[in-house]
Amino acid sequence: MDGSRVVLTIAVVGVMLLVSLLFAMKMFITSHDQSYNIRELPEARIRSVIDVYRERKQINEDTAPSNTCYEPKMFHPVMILQNRTRGFDYRAATYKLNAEKVAMDDGRLLSLIRNYWLQNPSLLQYKFYDNRIDYSSGQSSLVDNLLNNKERGFYVECGAYDGETQSTTLLFERYRKWQGLLIEPDPMNFHKLMLKRRMAFILNACVSPYPYPVMMRLARRGLYSRLEANTSQSYTFVQCFPLHSILLALDLQAVDFLSLDVGGLEFSILQTMPLKSTHINVISVSCDHCSDKNETDLQSFLKDNQYNLFTKLENYNMLSKDLIFHRN
Repeated sequence: MDGSRVVLTIAVVGVMLLVSLLFAMKMFITSHDQSYNIRELPEARIRSVIDVYRERKQINEDTAPSNTCYEPKMFHPVMILQNRTRGFDYRAATYKLNAEKVAMDDGRLLSLIRNYWLQNPSLLQYKFYDNRIDYSSGQSSLVDNLLNNKERGFYVECGAYDGETQSTTLLFERYRKWQGLLIEPDPMNFHKLMLKRRMAFILNACVSPYPYPVMMRLARRGLYSRLEANTSQSYTFVQCFPLHSILLALDLQAVDFLSLDVGGLEFSILQTMPLKSTHINVISVSCDHCSDKNETDLQSFLKDNQYNLFTKLENYNMLSKDLIFHRN
């Protein structure tokens, strides 16, 4: 009887060892297969602009006239809730604040900008007359590389014209899913901008070269409209807001790319900004009207505010010069 129990015990232990061995082998094979499959998976990557362009070009060829761009939107933009009162004369209220020369962070000013002056992004499909990758003079591609092809960033373009011609931000919106803010003071240019249906907040005003809101005279020259104190050409008076006030009105915590092309007032505008406490990654400054001293002073000022000159772009055909700065 004792011998039978010994044999039975040995048999049970043997079966248990065999089951454990088989289970261990199965786990080893499964683990090996899983690790192999992970290594075989293609690495996640950001799609190149060229790939997206080819895809969008096919969409446009199927739905629109030759080389135009009526493509649908690829993401849903963030909107702001605007609290407007019917019949309220917001322009008169703004003129009153102009006379007071209120501070850039005045609550009344921020409320007027947010609720009455800004317009939310369009949800309608784009309507461009040209279908290309980079609409700028090269700034967009350089900044895209500088920011490592970042997706879902935020841009601000001051001097947006019609939102397409020579746009420094359209590449980011169409190919990197960025949202942004487009500022254009000329009423006729602004009307053209609205027709493009950009995925951006839009503002029909100028950027003030002073740390307070003000009305200024705008010489109307189409793409080359600019603020001038005295001009014999066709002009109109436009409302101007400090850039810092506009960013505060949108409650922006960070800006990835700021593009300034405002006909010679770029340096004055930057001097109104608390750059050390405002997080802006890259700044592109049009320097078409800069003297050598202006350019040196601009670089020195931005260096004191933690920005280094990344590159200088000069287009001799278009007589343009742009300086691109990157935050340290």
